[in-house]
Amino acid sequence: MWDKAALETQRIVSYFLLIVFAPVIYALFYWRYQFSAHELSEVRRRYREIRQQHPGAMLLCTNHLTLIDSIVQGAILNSMGGYLMHVSALPWNLPEFKNFNHSFIWRLTCYLGRCIPVTRGASREESQRAQDKMRYVLERGDIISIFPEGKRSRSGRVDDNDYSYASGALLRMVPDATVLCVYLRGMKFGGFADWPNRSERFFVDLEVIKPKSALKGLRETRDLATQIVSQLKTMEDRFFASPLAAR
Repeated sequence: MWDKAALETQRIVSYFLLIVFAPVIYALFYWRYQFSAHELSEVRRRYREIRQQHPGAMLLCTNHLTLIDSIVQGAILNSMGGYLMHVSALPWNLPEFKNFNHSFIWRLTCYLGRCIPVTRGASREESQRAQDKMRYVLERGDIISIFPEGKRSRSGRVDDNDYSYASGALLRMVPDATVLCVYLRGMKFGGFADWPNRSERFFVDLEVIKPKSALKGLRETRDLATQIVSQLKTMEDRFFASPLAAR
């Protein structure tokens, strides 16, 4: 009960303070770092369309290359006005607790950015509590953003050999959730980096899938996660086969 109340409070606070902090995020994105996105209007139109067609629980599954992929993704997929008009369009994120707990600014950013902290190697009780929070926000019709690989890819490509099963576990908890795969990559510099280079231009591809499995237990979890990672790999291959990759 207390966790549900805390999540609802966080949801409301993040919505109202979006008016204050979103302009700062967008100003940093477009003016301070001069980031841009390929066919931005079309990407946002497609995201709105997908959300209208699939208004319930959704997993936003993205490849992972930089420390701020969640922020970059959020700034590209929708405008501040779009998030204010459709509160459920702003995804919840699942950052590793130790990556932001050292700084008050990052803790505040994560709170306002709708984060549910996770801890690798946590106790069974702590892990179950975090999973219950994820299930709750999904079942109320919100979006959770997750990196199916479970870590940043050092090779700069989708790692379809060594990846987490967390996306499959989430999908097992809420089987009716829609999976929106997002392939995100810098077109100028790209690849693995702590921080994208100034003036980076991002490519974004969106694909809705509905993973299903006839297996049970851990094998089902692994199968669902594999389908998601395989879709991201297919999207990556499609990008590198296109003229855009040569820019």
